[in-house]
Amino acid sequence: MSIRSRLIIMCVVISLLPAIPLSFLVRSLIEKSFNLGLSPTVENALQSGLAVSRAYLVETRREFETGVADIVSRTSDPSAATRSVAAMLEDLEQLPGGVDGFVTDGVTGAETSSVFPKELSMFSGSQDLRELVADSNIIPRRGARPPMSAVSFFETEDRAVQLALWRLPSKADPENGQEAILFFKRTDPEFLTHAEQLLEGRQIFAQLRLSQPTLGRSFFYPFVIIYGVILLFSLALALLMAERMSNPIRRLAQGANVVAEGDWSHRIRVRAGGEIGRLVRAFNEMVSRLDTQRRRLIDMEKMASWREVARHLAHEIKNPLLPIRLTVQEMKDQYKGDDESYQQLVDESVRVVGDELEHLQNLVKEFSSFAKMPELSLRQGSLGDLVQDVAKLYPQAVTRIDTDPNLGESVFDSDQMRRVLVNLLDNAVSVATDSDKTEVAISLERQGDDAVLAITDNGPGISPEDRHKIFEPYFTTREEGSGLGLAMVKNIVLLHGGSIDVQSEEGQGATFTVTLPLGGPVNDVG
Repeated sequence: MSIRSRLIIMCVVISLLPAIPLSFLVRSLIEKSFNLGLSPTVENALQSGLAVSRAYLVETRREFETGVADIVSRTSDPSAATRSVAAMLEDLEQLPGGVDGFVTDGVTGAETSSVFPKELSMFSGSQDLRELVADSNIIPRRGARPPMSAVSFFETEDRAVQLALWRLPSKADPENGQEAILFFKRTDPEFLTHAEQLLEGRQIFAQLRLSQPTLGRSFFYPFVIIYGVILLFSLALALLMAERMSNPIRRLAQGANVVAEGDWSHRIRVRAGGEIGRLVRAFNEMVSRLDTQRRRLIDMEKMASWREVARHLAHEIKNPLLPIRLTVQEMKDQYKGDDESYQQLVDESVRVVGDELEHLQNLVKEFSSFAKMPELSLRQGSLGDLVQDVAKLYPQAVTRIDTDPNLGESVFDSDQMRRVLVNLLDNAVSVATDSDKTEVAISLERQGDDAVLAITDNGPGISPEDRHKIFEPYFTTREEGSGLGLAMVKNIVLLHGGSIDVQSEEGQGATFTVTLPLGGPVNDVG
């Protein structure tokens, strides 16, 4: 299973793990919330409030009925005219407690109104009564038990006003008397407001109690939907994160395979931050260091092979040199003839053979020097000062030296590095043509933990095919060269734990770049 798939599965599992316990918890909380609000205590409180309200309203009605009955019974002459009864009522110091006031039918020809029932149409023109009942309809009171047949009870729909109609018999027509007095009593508005609120609360409570299971599901399902949406976003984010995390790791695995197959130039190019970014950069740096070490090891193995060849050649060439020299000299000494021309031939031959033997002797010395691994005497010193000293040995060249002031001191073998500089400057000076003034640019700078020395000449340059062989032993483009100078330079640089490279284009000179660790060679290399 790929890393990406594992990350996705891990994110899904992490997202789903809290779903089941969280759903039970939410459902339990919803049920507890409803049970808390719909508890029997709340229901009993509402029922008690409604019972008190109803008792208060019944008591108010009873007091009103009692007051009206008291007024009717206290009237001395029930057959008296309405005005006479009204005058008697006004003579009373105080109406009974259950009655707030009364209205007579003194308004005639008043307009009828839908607010007033037919029995009370005679009072529809009373401004006081209109203000009293406002726009509320007047309806007969249900269940009223009047104390006498001449009295009818009414109330407004909002129960704000209690009304009692007392019909007074007319002298002209005692059976159908039209004269009447309307008694009224106001109910406390604050009580009515609270009673209405209690009633509404009780109705809401009942509706909630009936719909409690449905309400629980209606609250639970949105939670499930919201959690599902969040889960989808989490999965999308997980896919994105998995891709961003797995892509560099996948590229790392592919890069490791590519490097394992031998492509040491492969580098991973992934934009990533955090630990993954550091891992990618560490991988690239590791491959770069391993590639450098690999190249150095290969170069040192080649040098070791070439040193073995040089040691063998030096031995094979050195052994017959002395016998040859002695034999030629013996041939010269043994000739006792008088032939002058032949004597000259012998002398010239001995000289030529001697010169060649001398050349072979020098070549043997160079082979021996190359074959012998130099022992480094490492000390701390200034590489810049060494460059200045060696450059003074070549006054025939126009030399420009640029030294990094932050370079500081480094660890190296002064004698061996002097040989490196001498060989490189010899090459730079020797490639100049007669018509050109030799120009050499030397730069020495610090790059991280390395000192980088670059020597650039204005010679004819190096062909691409020669650039790959220039550091191999016995390869030279100079007639008088042995082909061991640059090979010896590379050998010394490798022993210092560094590297050497050349960049050149034909006709545009060449640049030799030497990179040396400031702290000296690593112990496990060389």
